[in-house]
Amino acid sequence: MLNSKFFRWTKLSKLNNSDISFKRGLKNVSFISSANLISQFIGFIGFIFIARLFGPKNFGMYTTVMAFVTFFHLFLFGGLSKAVVREGSRKIESFDQVLESTSGMRILFIILALFLCIGTTLFTNYSNTIKFLIIIFSSEIIYYGIDSFINTTYQITEKMEYMAYFSVLTRLTVTAFSIAFLYLGSGVLGILIVNLLCKFIILVIKFFHTRRIVKFNVSINFDVKHPLLKATVMFSLISFINTLAVKVDILMISFLSTSTDVGIYAIAHEISKEGLMLRNAITTAFFPIAVKFLSKNSIKIKTLFTYALVLFLVVLAGCFLLSCFAQDVVVLLLGTKYDPSGHILSCLIFYLCFSFFSLPFTTYLQASHNEHLLIIVYTITVLTNIPLNIILFYKFGLLGIAYSTIIVFFVQCILVSFLTARKMRTKKKST
Repeated sequence: MLNSKFFRWTKLSKLNNSDISFKRGLKNVSFISSANLISQFIGFIGFIFIARLFGPKNFGMYTTVMAFVTFFHLFLFGGLSKAVVREGSRKIESFDQVLESTSGMRILFIILALFLCIGTTLFTNYSNTIKFLIIIFSSEIIYYGIDSFINTTYQITEKMEYMAYFSVLTRLTVTAFSIAFLYLGSGVLGILIVNLLCKFIILVIKFFHTRRIVKFNVSINFDVKHPLLKATVMFSLISFINTLAVKVDILMISFLSTSTDVGIYAIAHEISKEGLMLRNAITTAFFPIAVKFLSKNSIKIKTLFTYALVLFLVVLAGCFLLSCFAQDVVVLLLGTKYDPSGHILSCLIFYLCFSFFSLPFTTYLQASHNEHLLIIVYTITVLTNIPLNIILFYKFGLLGIAYSTIIVFFVQCILVSFLTARKMRTKKKST
């Protein structure tokens, strides 16, 4: 049952006022963005220590393990969380029932993802050492599956501050213990185990905290006719295809080249990824607000383009500034052995401009039940990215992977804005 504080909060959620919704959205973004900045700063410190002490080869092994296991997050059907948020935001008074009815699906998806990760590892061309490390770290899939489900509680109730607190706490704990064990002489295996232990301890604390907001029973039943299953598959398919389209670079390099090359590219990838973390924070904060707003109001395509253009120009200015100093900063922080990473970063960073440009359109499409259009976009980009990665890698080396990423994000933002505008014009004519 939801507690009394939660019911008082639901009265606010019924207000049909766009200004209040926007202010709540900004408040949510401020919490998540602040936590994201703090978390990323903490993580960046740990990232520098790990990269410097490991060197390109061991850091490449570490990154390969992380990238491989993270890839199988896709089989957790993360779209379930988004489907729950969308449904719960509309039926806030029965949110606990939504959680109960979907817990069985979550358990099944966790088992599926874990099985696929371990099973696939055995058929890769990785060394036995890397295979062993992947199998050990694969339990992170259990953590991620439960954690993402718990986060829906904070999203729907718009208690984003708790997501922020736990995000910082998790990153601080993982980073602090990783650095400590590095100085004690731990290798890749030791750091991976420390990572897992810290995450699971914080997860237990987080779980008991959410019980103060909403209590629900965990069911192991899987209902193939569950009304949210279709939305779950759709959102998950979007995530799966999008990952293949624009986020599979590290994994591809691990198959195409050496651990050293993975380590070199991973530096540029990790630094540029900080921008995507901010984008994801904005999406997380505004998605439930967008769902509630669009259920009772409409928005003009001109407004979406205005938001998109402002985001593009602001991010472009930041990317240009970072590009000018990227190589010097990388060498200063990580040493001359990572000099090629700075050159790659100065180019790769510009994909963020196109990623932020598409943010208003992707949020609108998912909030308005038009996520099938994103499947079209991401399918086209995945058919572009993978072969483009291979072709440009063999022609330009690691820099070719960066070129491919920029091209793919550019194509994606053009397609998603075009399809959104077309959908909104069609909807306007029909009404």
